[in-house]
Amino acid sequence: MLSLTLRCGAEYFLDGLLVETILSNLGATDLAAVAATCSSLRRPCEAVAATSLRLLLVRMQTEPVRAELVRGAIARLMLWELIAADCHLWLQADERYLTLAERFGTSYVQACADRSGSGHGAYSHLNGPEFLPDALHGCGVFLFDGAAVLKTRPFTEPIPQPITLMVVAKARGDTTIIDALGTSSSRFELCHGYPTGWHPSPEICITASGHDASPKHSLRGATRGTGEWHIYTAVFDARRSELYVDGSCEATGKSVGGNRLDGLSIGCDHNGVFFLIGAIAEVRLFRCNLPAAARVAIELGLAHRYGLEAQYCHQPPPEAPPSPSRSRSRFCLRTAAAAAGLRSSLRSPSFGASSSSV
Repeated sequence: MLSLTLRCGAEYFLDGLLVETILSNLGATDLAAVAATCSSLRRPCEAVAATSLRLLLVRMQTEPVRAELVRGAIARLMLWELIAADCHLWLQADERYLTLAERFGTSYVQACADRSGSGHGAYSHLNGPEFLPDALHGCGVFLFDGAAVLKTRPFTEPIPQPITLMVVAKARGDTTIIDALGTSSSRFELCHGYPTGWHPSPEICITASGHDASPKHSLRGATRGTGEWHIYTAVFDARRSELYVDGSCEATGKSVGGNRLDGLSIGCDHNGVFFLIGAIAEVRLFRCNLPAAARVAIELGLAHRYGLEAQYCHQPPPEAPPSPSRSRSRFCLRTAAAAAGLRSSLRSPSFGASSSSV
């Protein structure tokens, strides 16, 4: 039983289960407002937020980083609700979300539903990839043979940077994993390509520069396209772009160009020249530069799902010198008044590098 004393002196008694039921239907912003208004409801609000946070992390298949802590749960729930809202696309090689066509005993992907809820599914373009169930740690994968392609519909509006792209894939040779939508698109590419000299297996590279000619701006990592499974995280954020492979920061601190993203070609470049020889298990696209702890939590979830824990090694990017913009991005959410500032900070270029606790 919960006792509440109003300012007028009237005392009310509320059943704890009823209070929990009401609070469980509130989002983080409303929970923060209730907790700030009534001190007696602060602890129940935090407890409900902790439960909601655990459920949200399970839905996002994310490792529950410090989610067991009740204190500060409203703040973390608010952050993860915004991250979930900024998930623009989530494709997974799971038969429950696929439309398949059988040909001579082989399953080919015709469509893949978007798990983010944004409606940005992918569809076979000329030839869809083969679907292999239980191919990677008991999970399905899309097999790309050098001719298969999946494409999304054009996005309603091209997405500006910052953008975080996460892909679980393996690739061999000079090949594109993901790029922008089509021949009229500006480049937005994750590939093993653009080598400084010829090499049969170029290093991983990201670029959002130019259209048809070789890009003027790019980030190049050290991992080569040798047909091994990796968790690729590409942060397209102008001069603050970063490239991670299996949690290790392989490149940072350079511009990749300022192009916007109008849709995805999965398995080839936007001009339809360089096709993927390899496979993809999952693709996630976020309209933000993810906070470092959130990025690691999602990557750990991917490593656990696909049996890649042994090769995952979290290595944070080098710390940049303190700056006013970085200082402003360090904040703590305690009331609903912080909600407006949180979204702007999540979208700000400096937030991902400075956020350390999720």
